Amino acid sequence: MPLKKPRGAAAVRVVPHQPWRQGLSIAAVVLVCFGGALGAYQLGRSTAELDEVHLASMQRLYDASQRTIEQLEAELIESDLSRGVQEEATQALKQDLRMLRDEVATLTEEVTFYKSLMAPSSLAKGLQIADFELTALEEPGRYRFHLLLTQVESRRDWVQGEAEVVVEGRMKGGEPAQTGGSETATVNGPMVLPLTEIGEGDSYPLKFRFRYFQDLTGIISLPRGFEPERIVVKAGRRGASTQPLSRTFDWAVAG
Repeated sequence: MPLKKPRGAAAVRVVPHQPWRQGLSIAAVVLVCFGGALGAYQLGRSTAELDEVHLASMQRLYDASQRTIEQLEAELIESDLSRGVQEEATQALKQDLRMLRDEVATLTEEVTFYKSLMAPSSLAKGLQIADFELTALEEPGRYRFHLLLTQVESRRDWVQGEAEVVVEGRMKGGEPAQTGGSETATVNGPMVLPLTEIGEGDSYPLKFRFRYFQDLTGIISLPRGFEPERIVVKAGRRGASTQPLSRTFDWAVAG
């Protein structure tokens, strides 16, 4: 006899046990996690590849910049060297030009001098004191002199005689004059020092013998404290009855 359902009681549904559904849920969760991990891996790999490409591009740009810098530095060094060489060449050319101009000036003077010797019609005749030049030596107060004598004649015979040189100046106040190795009294006025006292050598007066010109040289040693002002040169023919020729030069030392 069948049982009757009590009146007023709630109905109860019995669900049968299904274990495969639980496995399916776990599999779905695992699949979702694996897909997420795979997507994250792919995304990370793509990002890493992009970073490597960017890094390689930056490296190539850096290498190219380094090569450009090295090339520019080499060009700068070469430019500096070229400029230095050009400056040295320019200075050398300027020096050569100055030397050539000095040589031309010297040659011009020599040509003029020789022309005057060869064509003396417009010049004073006879023995001439042409020039007197001083050059400073290393020791203070010592100078080398060059005395140039010429003869201006249409018909030149040998001319001979003697030349005298005196230096005029004054002593500084309170300084004793020393000449010829002896000390004299202090002089505060003009002084005249002949070459026999201040010249180094024994061949005084200076003897000459020439037909066209002659250059006489010697050493002058001035006493301490003496200030030279001018030089007086006298030259006369041997046996001549006329007065010796005289010429005065300012004291000027060649550079």
